[in-house]
Amino acid sequence: MSSSIRAGLLAVGVLLFSPFAVDAGGGGKDWYTAWQTSHNARQTTPTMSGRTVRMLLMPTISGTHARVKVENTMGEGPVTFSAAYLGVSIGDSADIKSGSNRQPTFDGQPGLTLAPGQGAYSDAIKFRVRAFEKVTLSLDVASASDISTHVVGLLINYSAVGARAADTSGGGFEPLPEIPALNSGQWPFYWVAALDVKSESATGSIIMFGDSITDGRCSTRDDAGVVQPNLYQRWGDVLAHRIARAPKDEIKAVANAGIAGNRVLNRGNGPSALERVHRDVLDRDGATHVIFFEGTNDITGGFTAEQIQAGTQVIIDKVHAAGMKIIGVTVIPRGRPAPATGWTADMEAQRLALNDWMRHEANFDGIIDFDKLMRGGPIVGLEGGGTAPQIPLQWNCDNTHPNAAGYRAMGEYINLRLFKDKDDDDDHRHRHHGHHHHDGHHDHH
Repeated sequence: MSSSIRAGLLAVGVLLFSPFAVDAGGGGKDWYTAWQTSHNARQTTPTMSGRTVRMLLMPTISGTHARVKVENTMGEGPVTFSAAYLGVSIGDSADIKSGSNRQPTFDGQPGLTLAPGQGAYSDAIKFRVRAFEKVTLSLDVASASDISTHVVGLLINYSAVGARAADTSGGGFEPLPEIPALNSGQWPFYWVAALDVKSESATGSIIMFGDSITDGRCSTRDDAGVVQPNLYQRWGDVLAHRIARAPKDEIKAVANAGIAGNRVLNRGNGPSALERVHRDVLDRDGATHVIFFEGTNDITGGFTAEQIQAGTQVIIDKVHAAGMKIIGVTVIPRGRPAPATGWTADMEAQRLALNDWMRHEANFDGIIDFDKLMRGGPIVGLEGGGTAPQIPLQWNCDNTHPNAAGYRAMGEYINLRLFKDKDDDDDHRHRHHGHHHHDGHHDHH
């Protein structure tokens, strides 16, 4: 590792221990992060002071109690919430099931103020959570000069004038505006970061740590190329439903920490993986496994395989030090036929080298070889010379992201044995083969 890379990584490592980066979730081992989203942008419009923001969260496990985490990670000014409520959603609307709306407090107070960079967990409330039944979080925003945001939310959330969090009616709520560029499913989440559930049945949380292919860009685009909201078709959604049908002692939550444009080594589109690993992954309640799927945006950003490996190793070591398992994911094809630009022969060489390291040298606890799954695409001539494979045409959205069928194939390809808690000899024999062919599962839901 070069001294400049080492110095850069050490600088990032120091950042991870700033007081704002660490929030103690508390609770026993029966608390699990059942849903999450990672903040990557600061919005200054629309103005949210004196409004209520109402957002729909999709838990992946069932339980008896709930709490939420709110963050001002990307904000440059303080935000003050006067109240928060959790209720059971009615469809994809802003309406809440009558009698279900409960008020969590924050250190016993109805509201709280978050300084720039801060996050906080609510106190726990008794709340019946059912897997894949949407939960509505309403936040009364007393004052905010900007908004800490997750951009590619893929579903419609809402806001209304006034302090309406306690009100179960969706009347007067309007959709949060889509963030340009349009037609990319950039319907945002504001301030919310996680929904934690107390569950007697779950055995852990799987944190998907990745970029736009994890965030789900293109996963909801229809045959006409139009992005449809409120569809749960990311590979992680497919995985979550498969795991929910596993034997009772193997059920785990699945939480998505993807950020479109994310990089390991520097800010592509929000905090880098190194910068956010503590807040978005290690701090998650009940987390047992991390699926690490990054690197493609570092390659297009000009980093070498060796540099990406050095950054990835820091993350592997941090996850292992926290007592969790980390599963590596190979970088999928990104070739596009000339005269299209954006992928070069050198980038392809870095991708192949990075994948080779992942498969044969990295000390991951398992591999999901999405590159192997996607290997059947056409070999195309690149702008500037050389060749590279494309994503197979039946799974290809835009030569960078899979389409809905591709995401389904990815979610079905993952070997669920990777998430078993007990090591046995058979698991070790399969260590470098993170799949059986579709694992005998052909799920349709």
